Amino acid sequence: MARRPFRTPDACIVVSTGGYFDVFPLADQAERQKPAYRGVVAELGMTMRGPGERLGVRPDSAALGHAVLAWSERHGAAAVRGDLGPGRDGSGEAAPAPTKAA
Repeated sequence: MARRPFRTPDACIVVSTGGYFDVFPLADQAERQKPAYRGVVAELGMTMRGPGERLGVRPDSAALGHAVLAWSERHGAAAVRGDLGPGRDGSGEAAPAPTKAA
């Protein structure tokens, strides 16, 4: 599985081709530190999800970059603060998936 980091104004978000993303504070992270939040790629937008709940776009695609930035603008600071809970690690709820604009 490939992992791609995205630095946003609120967080460092690392997207995995395995179908999830991890959110870390912007401060330097120790190796193997637990993320503040773990989400599933569907939270980034339905077009990001592929077969088997895996990432459905290329990790270097502009669409993924835009989706990560949009998610971070809405949820990044809250995820880093812990307001969203731990996410999809089996002990918490994921943030709501983005809705389509009318």
